Amino acid sequence: MEKTKVNIKKALLISGCIILIAGLLVSIGFNIYQAFFGFDSYLQSTEQIYIMEAGILRNNLEFADGSDYELKYDFSHENYEQIKSKYNIEATAKNGTEFEKALRLMDEYAPRLTHESYYDNHIAMNALDLLEYSLDNKRQGINCRSKAQILNEMCLSLGIYARKVWIMPYSKYDGDCHVVNEVWDSSLNKWVMLDITNNEYWVDENNTPLSVLEIRSKAALNEFCTPVEVGDKTSNLQGLKQKHIGDFLYIVKNMVYTEYCTEYTVGESKETYLLIPKNIPSEYQLKISKNSIECSPIK
Repeated sequence: MEKTKVNIKKALLISGCIILIAGLLVSIGFNIYQAFFGFDSYLQSTEQIYIMEAGILRNNLEFADGSDYELKYDFSHENYEQIKSKYNIEATAKNGTEFEKALRLMDEYAPRLTHESYYDNHIAMNALDLLEYSLDNKRQGINCRSKAQILNEMCLSLGIYARKVWIMPYSKYDGDCHVVNEVWDSSLNKWVMLDITNNEYWVDENNTPLSVLEIRSKAALNEFCTPVEVGDKTSNLQGLKQKHIGDFLYIVKNMVYTEYCTEYTVGESKETYLLIPKNIPSEYQLKISKNSIECSPIK
């Protein structure tokens, strides 16, 4: 009887070893087949993701009719002098075009503001309070919306026309969006986008800085554009696009429609204007025209 139990244990042990060896051989064979013969993966390549995103934009390229609202810009808020004196931003911005000044401000503060996607917006939405809470404090990060507010108020305090822009995704199930800035550059005679969260701006094939709507159009029509991180060498723009492909796809994903404050000042206006494609049904009342977004703010 005891001998029979020993034989059963040996048989089970041998069977287990055989199963283990067989599993290993199957795994090895699978990996060899994949390496030498390959097969279609369920994971999409970055090019396939871009084709999908560009298709969504192309199908929603035209905007719905909107009113010719005039966005307002406040250059006289009492907080501005404190922002300038406390953070010496005039010395940081230096001289140059509006875009160049804003770019220097972004490059100074982007790495000093930790990003926290799940930040709950409990700090008042103004640059002084947000900087007091988050500047150079890695444990107290803030989100893109708050970072954009800081840069916007800094630009306004220097007399630069600046606005926050919510860039939004197509799917109603996608709860993630992004907030960037645009500044009006008088030398280029157009708006230019700045992404303080990633310390990036975008350019076309001629290295010309682009606005939100220019990026949107180029992405939809499969025309070249790329993010540029401040400090990047721009001699190889195609290489930069590959370097920043994650940021490229993320921004393009969020370019379906845009949202704007009615006035840009310290804090956020309660109401917002929406620029939305004509193919997306919406009962929202404050729809703004494309012309109102692209036109010069200088009267």
